[in-house]
Formats: sequence, C-alpha cells, structure tokens
Amino acid sequence: MTTLQKSVEKAAKIINGHEYARVISHYDADGITSAGIICNALLRRGIQFHATIVHKLERAFIQGLNEELIIICDMGTAQSDLLSEYLVKDTDVVIIDHHAPSTSVPVFHASASSVLINPCCLSDAEEKRELTNERGSTICAAGLSYLVARRMSSGDDTGNVDLAGLAIAGTLGDKLEFNTGINRMILDEAIQEGVISVKKGLKLGNGKIRDLILFATDPYIPLAGKVEWVSAFLDKESIDGDNNLSDLTGEEEGRLTSALLSLLRESQADISDDALVGTTYNLHSEVIRDGRDFMRMVDACGRLGKSGIGIGLCLREKKLIEEATSLYVSIQTKLVSELNRIDREEAAIKELQNIFYFFVQESGVTGTLAGVVADYVCTSKPVIVLNKKDRVEEGKKAETKISARCNKKLLSISGGIDLAKALEKASGEVAGFGGGHPVAAGASIPEGSEEKFIATLDTIIGKLKGKKS
Repeated sequence: MTTLQKSVEKAAKIINGHEYARVISHYDADGITSAGIICNALLRRGIQFHATIVHKLERAFIQGLNEELIIICDMGTAQSDLLSEYLVKDTDVVIIDHHAPSTSVPVFHASASSVLINPCCLSDAEEKRELTNERGSTICAAGLSYLVARRMSSGDDTGNVDLAGLAIAGTLGDKLEFNTGINRMILDEAIQEGVISVKKGLKLGNGKIRDLILFATDPYIPLAGKVEWVSAFLDKESIDGDNNLSDLTGEEEGRLTSALLSLLRESQADISDDALVGTTYNLHSEVIRDGRDFMRMVDACGRLGKSGIGIGLCLREKKLIEEATSLYVSIQTKLVSELNRIDREEAAIKELQNIFYFFVQESGVTGTLAGVVADYVCTSKPVIVLNKKDRVEEGKKAETKISARCNKKLLSISGGIDLAKALEKASGEVAGFGGGHPVAAGASIPEGSEEKFIATLDTIIGKLKGKKS
C-alpha cells in the first residue's frame, strides 16, 4: 500500500468514527466539488455536517472552529502552523489538499487523530515524483476527495463511484490531464460503471450555439461578446444560432467546427486546435450533464459569493439549475466585457521585462480572466491581474487581490518559473501573503503597495528565469 493510500485509508477511518463534521473548502470549482464529494459521502454514512466555503483560511476563522472533526478541502497545507497551533490538540483534522507547502510554514505533521492528504508532501520521493510535475500535483483536491469517499463507503466495491463525475468536474476546473495516473484511474472506473461517457467534439459545453460563441472565453473565441459578429458568422455558415449544439447533425457540427478552427487560425490569439476540439465528458449522475458546463456553473457560484448553490448542485438539487445558470451568465458577461476592453484599450495591459500586468475593472473574475489572458492573449510571459474591486469586510484594512497565471508552454522554456513561490515572496515584501501552484497563484497585498509589489515580482521572476533584472 502506498503512502497516499495509507493516508486515504486513515482519513476515511477518522471520518467514519464521527457523527458530525465541519467541512471547509475553497471557493473555486475544485474546492466546491471537493466539498460536494465529501458532503455526499457523509450523508450516505448518516454523518451530519456543516459546510463552509471560504476564499482563504484566516487565523480568526481557525480560532473559532470548535467541532470535534474538521475536514479541510483544497486548502490547509499553507496554514499548517495555524492548524497545528489551534486545532490538532483537541480536534480530529483531515486535510485534503494538492497545493505545494509554503516555504515559510512547516509542513503539517499528522498525529493519531489527524492526517494530511497531499501529493506534494509525500515522504516517499518516488511516489511524489509519480504524482507531481513542474506544475505541482497532477491530481486535484476533488480527485483526492473522491478517493476518500470511496474508502468511506460501507457498501460494495462500487460504493460512491457515482461521485466520480464531481471529481472529473474538479479536474477540469484545475485544467489537469486525464491521460495518466490517478486521474486516468478515476475516469476509467467511472466509464466502466456507466457514470461517465466521453466523446470527441467542441469543448464549448451545451446550449444555444449563439450563446456558446458569445460567451466562449475558455476556449477563447475572438467573437466572444460581439453580437453582430457572431450573427454574421453563423449566417455565413448557414447555422441556426438558436439551435442547441447537441441538436446539430454530424454534418452541421463538422461544418461549424471547421469554420471556428479557420477563424482561430486567422486571429492574432494564440489558440491551438485542441483548445477548441477534444474530449467532452457526459456526467450521467449529475443535474448538469456536460462536465464543462457543470464545472463552469459551480465555479461561477463560488466566485459570486453563492457557494451554497454550488454545493447544492453537487448534492443534485435540480431546482438550483436556473439560478446557477444565471450566475454563470453574469460571470461570462463580465469576462467578455473585460476581454473586449483589453482589445479596445491599447495600454490596458502593461508589459515589463518578465511579466504582463493589468488592473481588472469588474469584480469576481480576477483569476478566471488572468487564466484566459495567459492562455490565449499574452502567452509569452506570466500574466498578473490586480483587483481593487472586491472590497474586504468592514473594519478590515483595504487589500488588493492578485491573480497570476502562466501559460503551460512557458514551463519548458522558462528556466524555473514558480508563481507560487514568486507571489509568496513578493507579497511578503509588502506585508501581504500569497501562494498556490507554479502556474496559477494568488496573493493579497495592502492597498497602496501595488507599484512596489509589481516591481518586486518582476525582479523575482527574472531571477527565477535565470535573468538579470
């Protein structure tokens, strides 16, 4: 049995020994689906729970936890010192995370009543190499939560396998691959049990074709947000934009695909064919069947402060689909507005020696927008997005939120870019804090320190690349 398997086994045993659990998770798609998996598994064991979705784990929040069992998903490794100080002595703690540990915080040490499940923190070097790469962990928190849920089951060998769809959605949210390792195992198991089916096609989700193109930000289609352009494009291709994508004949879908691929090749955006066309995932057990649609709606719920709706979708509450759809439309409207603003304003994105950076004008889309710009618009350097719009709670110091993204292609030529380490160090220089993954990280810094932060970060990334800044 591997070290990871032992940790999963221990976590399931700890959880099953309780009648009540406090579940805490991150607010993005991976975090919410992770919590959804655990909550479903708890319900099926007859274990009551209280789920809380947060942007970050703060000292005051951790100090206020007094339950006998705390389950933390998609976070916790970077707060190991606080968790060890305030919780471990009197509380059973299960941390299910995939983020690399902070260089300034000691790694969480498991005890008889606590466990850390994180591929980045494995003591077995060979096993760690198999489950991580230059981007960090190859398995997301939802995938790890699924492994725990499978072990929690008191049924037959297929117990809780229907939750694999949530693990797939979380994996899609964190843009991880399915071709090898545990992710491949989860997918194969789900296909074998009839939980998921796959096919090749447009990776736009399902819905009216006109709306899919208007809101196409990932994959990014340069027609996004341009109503008249979309209408002209569809008219030219003799495609009825009011039809659902799933209703097209094979010939019609092929014609639409060819036209979109031709459009992408003619555009200035750096968009590969496989960003638009590839494997699609049908989640047979979920209230929203298309895997990317499910992921996007859950993510929108979290980013707009309606994470309870996201958890509800994971618990298969059909009555929440309409509200979740509305939240997704709201997020996409903001994203295409920002992308069109960037396209119009020549100086919107500023370039330094080692980074691109800009200030976002809309709230709730910072990380998502950073990812779109890094993947499709400014692909040659890391992209840093600063947000002054999402204000903090009353009585707290004003902060600027930072999201940083790096195109995957840069990793092979960057000479060692690690945005998690870079943001942790740069934010620390201005009395803030940061962390995350090598290609996707975030930070919070005091308002007014943005200029110093950006200059410091540019220097740090230059050094990581082996350049003089």
